[in-house]
Amino acid sequence: MKYLLGFIALLVIAGGLYYGINHNNNSKTSPTINASNNNGVIDLSNQGLTKVTPNIYNQTDTSELILSNNSIKTLPSQMGGMTKLVIFKIDHNLLEGSLIGEIRQMSQLILLDASYNHMTGVPAEIGQLSKLQTLNLSYNKITGLPNELANLKTNLKELDLIGNPLSQTTIAKLQTELPNTKIVF
Repeated sequence: MKYLLGFIALLVIAGGLYYGINHNNNSKTSPTINASNNNGVIDLSNQGLTKVTPNIYNQTDTSELILSNNSIKTLPSQMGGMTKLVIFKIDHNLLEGSLIGEIRQMSQLILLDASYNHMTGVPAEIGQLSKLQTLNLSYNKITGLPNELANLKTNLKELDLIGNPLSQTTIAKLQTELPNTKIVF
């Protein structure tokens, strides 16, 4: 009986240590990441993150970054250093204003999903993402789009703008400038 009680106590202590390690409050803003162990994929969706910290944006060999379903309001300009990103998902966050102009440095991007945020604009630099095939800006508060979006006419296959207060004039202009792009509005 004495050994059984000791064993139970040990389990309780071990369980508490496990919970403390895996539910540390610091992990919400500073998760430990090693993209090399994840084949260049960092998935930090549903982590309660409020900001993108250096231990995320310093992972410059990352090809896929998923920050979906968090509480991120802004992106640091240093994220432009993630030049090998092919997929960037920042959907279902609290982004305000516009994406960072340094997005232009992410020249390998094929998919960019910034849907379900509070963004009111898109930077002109988006037009420099010549490999971009899918751009999802749905369910934001975007009222206008930069003329530079027309630079994407060669590769952009889908542009999702549903749920934004864009005028019919803006949509018609886009349809003319991006004739080979499926525009969802």
